[in-house]
Amino acid sequence: MKTALCTIAFKDRPFEDVLDLAVRAGFDGVEPWGKPDHMPVEYKAEENQRIARAIRERGLEVSQYGSYINPVSGGFEREMAEGLDTASDLGTDRIRVWAGSCGTDEATDEDWRRAISGFRRFADRAADRGVSLVLEMHLGYLCDTAGGSLRLVEGVDRPNFLLNFQPMYTDGASRVIAVARQVAPHVATVHAQNYAARGRNERSLISAGYVDYRAVVRELSAAGFDGYLEVEFVREDDPEAALMADAAFLRTLCEPTD
Repeated sequence: MKTALCTIAFKDRPFEDVLDLAVRAGFDGVEPWGKPDHMPVEYKAEENQRIARAIRERGLEVSQYGSYINPVSGGFEREMAEGLDTASDLGTDRIRVWAGSCGTDEATDEDWRRAISGFRRFADRAADRGVSLVLEMHLGYLCDTAGGSLRLVEGVDRPNFLLNFQPMYTDGASRVIAVARQVAPHVATVHAQNYAARGRNERSLISAGYVDYRAVVRELSAAGFDGYLEVEFVREDDPEAALMADAAFLRTLCEPTD
């Protein structure tokens, strides 16, 4: 396993300043936030390549491209093509993607059909480029539960269609572990977020919240997970200090247990 910083954690800072923070914190890589001012709003090969150079020059890797590509988008065809080119420019073989525009409780059969059909086409195109799609598990989308996430994975039925695990703050501690166990065979990346208490979107240090990340990582590792553990957001009272603490904790999770 390796560690990475999602640059969205410091989205109001210049991209290269965030890269310098990632180096100071000792991360192996970064996930570039796929929106301005960290990435161009429209596809620009030269800008993408400049970004890739800035990352490489600091000895960092690109864990995945943090895109917002979604089959419900009116520009989905263009976004697929540009997303694959962007991943190539950045030197990564993973693209984060999103599913639908509503949660599983509100989803219709057409919502599921459209997402699965779109992702199947995208996964096939991505496979031709040696790229995997990594679906962000997130409240308000078709992947807001383990069941919804697995319905998409099983419906798309492509080996390069995987999951980006993160706990839902609406789930209790034991439920988070159960979800990790259910989805573990399909997890490629982890957004390691933690919270002060269930039901409150109030971030804590990853080591200090109610989610037991050692147990989460044990479940994922038992299924063969060896991807990136990423910091996506940090506690807001002292963000740089929180980042350093979170990075150090994630490194301990990457250490062999035997």
